Amino acid sequence: MAKDLPSKPTEVDPKSLLQKFAWDRVVSEEELLIRALLYANPIELLKAFPKEKLKEVFLNNLHRFDKKNLNFWKIILEIDEDEFNRHAEKNFRIANKIFSD
Repeated sequence: MAKDLPSKPTEVDPKSLLQKFAWDRVVSEEELLIRALLYANPIELLKAFPKEKLKEVFLNNLHRFDKKNLNFWKIILEIDEDEFNRHAEKNFRIANKIFSD
């Protein structure tokens, strides 16, 4: 039988989570959050930070994510297509990017 999930989510310390991504002594919270969005366990990340904070960082840095990560975080952060497109149009790098699969 599958393991029982804990009834209460465990607390995740935001500072210690971000420290894992400060491998080059970067201290910018935004940069560390971008790295966390790319490399951290999404469950831990969502426990450590409000969804709105993650959404803001994600939408302001769309050009840092590949197509797979863009789609994943759009779903997780509940971003509709209109909101995504508004931010993408403002982002020069992503507005001019051509995705190919």
